[in-house]
Amino acid sequence: MNEEQWNGISDKIPKAYWTREVAESLGISDSYLRKWCLELEKNGYQFLKVKDGKNRDNRAFTEHDVIALRKFQSLLSQPNITKAQVAEIISNDYAPMDRNTKELSSYLRDNDRDKAQKEVHNLILKDVIHELRHELGGMESRIITDLGERIEERLKEKIEERIENFLVKHLLQQEERIEERVEERVKSLMTDYLERQEINMKNTVNQIQNLQLQNNSSKENDEKALSELKNSYLEQQKQNEAREKELQKELVEREEQLKEVLKELKVIKEQIAVTSEKKSFISRLFGK
Repeated sequence: MNEEQWNGISDKIPKAYWTREVAESLGISDSYLRKWCLELEKNGYQFLKVKDGKNRDNRAFTEHDVIALRKFQSLLSQPNITKAQVAEIISNDYAPMDRNTKELSSYLRDNDRDKAQKEVHNLILKDVIHELRHELGGMESRIITDLGERIEERLKEKIEERIENFLVKHLLQQEERIEERVEERVKSLMTDYLERQEINMKNTVNQIQNLQLQNNSSKENDEKALSELKNSYLEQQKQNEAREKELQKELVEREEQLKEVLKELKVIKEQIAVTSEKKSFISRLFGK
């Protein structure tokens, strides 16, 4: 506003503009600007208003108001957004706090130019202070948010690292326990088998010795007994061979199970290694 009429007296109020001047700077008509202002006022935005010589209210636009209107114009040019929606956004983000024009209006009506000019300066200063506080508040919020995200990310990485270390350790311990159990089982089966074989051989030798001591028995009985003993021995041998095959088969099955378990453990280790490599690559890529 380059010049204002104070009840017929000309005076200058710096850093404020009239409707025509703001409309020309925005490249729109006066009526368009008034419609924007009405829409903003519906959403609680307050403009400075001064009385002219005919006691009519005229809006006085500060630099802050001009910035808000330029933002209004920028948002309104975007697709799929209405004038009411833009007015609500601007009113929430740019509305000056504690702007009260009652005293200013009374100064103008009383023709007290000095007090009115001082009041305009104070209101403009309040706008600047509010805008700075708003920017500082937003900056503080962004800093806190950024720090929170960084701390949360670091905690997440630490937790994932501990879980990964725990899983690796647990898998290694499980692998060792499985190997020990399989080895113990194999030893137990072989020991049982050898003990049974030894007992059968001793029984056979004892039977042969007893037969040799029976000199009073007839040759036929001896041959029959020897034949029965031979058949018994052969039958026992067959049983032993069958049992040995069963043991071999069981050992093979145990070995296959052990191989499957070791194979699964190897796959899990490879997956953990791949995950670690990806995390390391991402950390190097983003410098974290």
